[in-house]
Amino acid sequence: MPSTAMMSLLAVVCVMCVEECVCFPNGSVVISCGNMMPVHPPFTASTSSPPFTLSTSSATYRPGEVITVTVEVVKNSSMEFQGFLLQARSWQGQALLWPIGKFRGINTSLFTAVHCNNMENSTVSQASVAKKKKVQLTWEAPSNSYYGDIFFSASLVQDYTTFWVQLNSSTLSLESSGNSAAGAFSSSTLIFISLLSLCVHC
Repeated sequence: MPSTAMMSLLAVVCVMCVEECVCFPNGSVVISCGNMMPVHPPFTASTSSPPFTLSTSSATYRPGEVITVTVEVVKNSSMEFQGFLLQARSWQGQALLWPIGKFRGINTSLFTAVHCNNMENSTVSQASVAKKKKVQLTWEAPSNSYYGDIFFSASLVQDYTTFWVQLNSSTLSLESSGNSAAGAFSSSTLIFISLLSLCVHC
């Protein structure tokens, strides 16, 4: 085989191997946990308006609460997406905290759980490159209130050359627990009454 033809064949094989290795068709995208950037050289993220929406079942959350998160194409759009990466995040001062909480009840035939930062089920991706218009997942908030207000962030892949990075949801505010405050007030009241009773008997 002529050297020119051999080089051309080698180039084609290399491109195919690169796409197979970095597209992560099964959703194993641990390398993208931090910047949520698909590794699709030489292509970069689209700067056009994302034809997708990222919404939640609640505008607030409490520690341990379960929230439904939905990623879908905009209404009346013929667009579909092959891949996605989804996780919850938070800003504390100037520090970005990620990932937060964990996803529950993951259908492994449709989705792949990604253990970003060694946190189990903290991120979700696709299980195949089957085209889709909507994905809906269940997320469980952390058991403490350390993270404050949070938001969800997603990267969407239409195909190898076209993708959007870090589409963010509206902020979910940490809901203060009125019951806890009431409980603390009741306890303080009981202590005060007990002390007052002791003083009277004195």
